[in-house]
Amino acid sequence: MTKMRLLLLLLLHYLHIHRTLSAAAPPRLPEYRALLSIKTAITDDPQSSLATWNVSTSHCTWAGVTCDPARRRHVIALDLSGLNLSGVLSSDVGSLRFLLNLTVAANQLSGPIPPEISLISGLRHLNLSNNVFNSTFPPLLSRLKSLQVLDLYNNNMTGDLPVVVSEMPNLRHLHLGGNFFSGKIPPEFGRWEFLEYLAVSGNELVGVIPPEIGNLTKLQQLYVGYYNSYEGGIPAEIGNLTELVRLDMANCLLSGEIPPEIGKLQKLDTLFLQVNALSGPLTPQLGDLKSLKSMDLSNNMLSGEIPPEFAKLGNLTLLNLFRNKLHGAIPEFIGDMPELEVLQLWENNFTGIIPQGLGKNGKLQLLDLSSNKLTGTLPPNMCSGNNLQTLITLGNFLFGPIPESLGRCESLNRIRMGENFLNGSIPKGLFGLPMLTQVELQDNDLTGEFPETDSISVNLGQISLSNNKLTGSLPPTIGTSPACRSFFSTETSFPAKSHPKSAGCSSYRRWISATIISRVRSPPRSANASC
Repeated sequence: MTKMRLLLLLLLHYLHIHRTLSAAAPPRLPEYRALLSIKTAITDDPQSSLATWNVSTSHCTWAGVTCDPARRRHVIALDLSGLNLSGVLSSDVGSLRFLLNLTVAANQLSGPIPPEISLISGLRHLNLSNNVFNSTFPPLLSRLKSLQVLDLYNNNMTGDLPVVVSEMPNLRHLHLGGNFFSGKIPPEFGRWEFLEYLAVSGNELVGVIPPEIGNLTKLQQLYVGYYNSYEGGIPAEIGNLTELVRLDMANCLLSGEIPPEIGKLQKLDTLFLQVNALSGPLTPQLGDLKSLKSMDLSNNMLSGEIPPEFAKLGNLTLLNLFRNKLHGAIPEFIGDMPELEVLQLWENNFTGIIPQGLGKNGKLQLLDLSSNKLTGTLPPNMCSGNNLQTLITLGNFLFGPIPESLGRCESLNRIRMGENFLNGSIPKGLFGLPMLTQVELQDNDLTGEFPETDSISVNLGQISLSNNKLTGSLPPTIGTSPACRSFFSTETSFPAKSHPKSAGCSSYRRWISATIISRVRSPPRSANASC
């Protein structure tokens, strides 16, 4: 009797387990049926990408499907990325139990992420990025212990940033950015032993950045900024991430000083900390980042001078320090940086002269030093190499001539040097440069006549020359230039005898080319707006 009871109990226990497993794992469909279910859930296939998915052919030949011939032709990869598909992802995807790679990126798929994906126990790569998936992160996906890549970038996911992803021990790449996740970055995010890429940027996160982030010693890329609103500053433990190559903590309300520990990141090539509330001096240890190529610390409240340690940044191509509270001279070594392409220091309180070596490396593309208190002359070789596209020195105390070399700078697109004390003549050929769209030289002490030119650039849309001491007449070609209209609005310094009686740019050309009598302060009333 006792044996019978024992056997009965064992039978009941078995039935309970069997029922539980059956509920957790619904009957598995044949793989071709599961694929057809996925197709049925697609409501729009504008490129007919799934037209080959029909029972008349083997599912292993269907577009986007990869089978493993060594494993009874089981489906091991499904790639439907970039097909502009609409609809939902069928829960029957969970029947593809041998999948290693599931990618449906760059479509218009919506609805919740099917928790049945958790049934694909060997899945290594899951990319659902650039869709419209919504709802919260399915906790059951934490069962994917073999998963190495999880990419949910740019969807409409909500709820707290999922702590359960920390239970996926083999993750190498985790992208949760571009969603509507809220809450804090959990300290459990410091658990991963192999993680190389972590992005939580572009969400609605708050709280402090946990120091446990510093435990991710294999991390190479870290993105935590944009639309997040953290409290406090950059944790000193960030200095433990010695494999880090890219660090982006821009636009997320960080405060405090830049920690000196950041100087330990010897492999770092990109540092973006712009649009925060960082204060204090420029950390001298930033100069130890000898691999650094791009550094953007703009739009903060940093103060003091550019430290001499920055002279060691020999690989720097981009340096943005604009909109801070920096002062002192721009160090001469800035002009000697061999790789520098972009230098933006505008809206600070820099004084002294512009480093005369700027541009001699032949690589300078963008230089903006506007709204400072700089004096002295312009560097002579800013367009060496013919790569300079944008030159802005607006609103300083610069004097001396405009370098003649700028009249031969065929790469030049914009030149804004108004509100200084520049003198001498406008370089010959400047207005004929083929890429030129904007010239602002107003409010200087320029003299002489309009420079000789065979033609005015067809791209030139604005010329501002007002409040100078220019004389003579304008060339006939100015009347056929698109800049004709903008020449009106910028109050040219060229005088006129009388307004033309007829409309049109040709009349305007005759009007502004007249003999010197008085300054022009308004356009001719009859001028055609299409000029």
